[in-house]
Amino acid sequence: MSSRGCVAALFLAFACIAGATELLQPSSEHFIVSVAQLQAGSRAQFDAWAAHNNKEYSSAEEAERRLAVWTANVQRQASKLAAADANGAAAEVSVNGLADVSLEEFKAGYLGQVSRRNVEALEAGKKKDHRYRYENIVPPAEVDWRTKDIVGPIKNQHVGGSPCGCCWAFATIGVTECIVAMATGKPISLSEQQLIDCDKAAPWYDLGCEGGDFEGGVDYIIDNGGIDTEKEYPYLAHDDKCIRDKEGLAPKASTLDGFGHVPVQNETALAQAVSQHPVAVAVCCGDHIDNWHAYTSGIFKIPGTDIPGGCTDPLDHAVVVVGYGTTKEGEDFWIIKNSWGETWGEKGFFRVPRNVGAPLAAFGLASQPGYPIKKGVNSNADPIRTDIWQEVPRSPTAGTTATS
Repeated sequence: MSSRGCVAALFLAFACIAGATELLQPSSEHFIVSVAQLQAGSRAQFDAWAAHNNKEYSSAEEAERRLAVWTANVQRQASKLAAADANGAAAEVSVNGLADVSLEEFKAGYLGQVSRRNVEALEAGKKKDHRYRYENIVPPAEVDWRTKDIVGPIKNQHVGGSPCGCCWAFATIGVTECIVAMATGKPISLSEQQLIDCDKAAPWYDLGCEGGDFEGGVDYIIDNGGIDTEKEYPYLAHDDKCIRDKEGLAPKASTLDGFGHVPVQNETALAQAVSQHPVAVAVCCGDHIDNWHAYTSGIFKIPGTDIPGGCTDPLDHAVVVVGYGTTKEGEDFWIIKNSWGETWGEKGFFRVPRNVGAPLAAFGLASQPGYPIKKGVNSNADPIRTDIWQEVPRSPTAGTTATS
């Protein structure tokens, strides 16, 4: 599968306007590798890392292959840290749970957004919608939907080691889970596999594990009258025959009524939307896939690049924005839910710079943000909530961050 696909799923679940509840603290429990011990031999540290991440391999040969991949990845990471360090050395390296995955495997199995709409097309579609629903909202200082118990569990599109470029499906489901939970008052886990197997008809023709677009995923859920739960239609990490398409087995709570576009090239508009509910977005991983692969914590940046995030095109990964905030040092950031498991990033989430002064924002995330519409939550007939994130005094530790 190509690296095209993940971007659309980035329907960034941009969390609602911040305030009433302080931001969840960034959490990173990654294994720390001693560079000196690594140079002396990597087996002991690899075994300890594997135990830390509950890794099991099918054979001794597979374990040896993963050891070689892990060693190369960690050594490359240590070299990058040393090059960036004023003293020219790095004593320790924080290593996430994907370190035994090669860059080639990562490109093939962890992306999958195929953005079929460019900025001009999105602008044309936006004009048909007339007014932007949230244009008069004053975004609060901080938003974190994870504190409201509507953000579904962190999932892993690479379960079982199978390459499946279906970030678009995970972004579609991730943002839909939030909207459905807002309607019902209860969190829910919905099926990515149903999208992968069944969302292949006109007009969107999403491609399962070969990529897709989150707007097409939402269209499928609308046309299908909802989507099944994860328990009813579990994830397989590969394309399979559709077994639920049009059979009416989806829970009625998962029905959707439309798709809303956020004005492109506008981080304020994105914050306005995220203050009301999470938002899906597409991002650009581009030539900096190694940095994505190795990310553990902090506000994610690509060193030495002029464009925030290093690229804005092509959009090849999809995610959900579930909030935003500001560090105690005054740096603004977005909070984003990913689909690479809890051993990557900040327990499956990551943060990127916000209000960067570039039209498409960091990693191009302001290129095509959007969200599902559901009656009772965010349809034109529903009131816009202004009391979700009542401003409260900031905790001295809220929004603190480590450097990445």
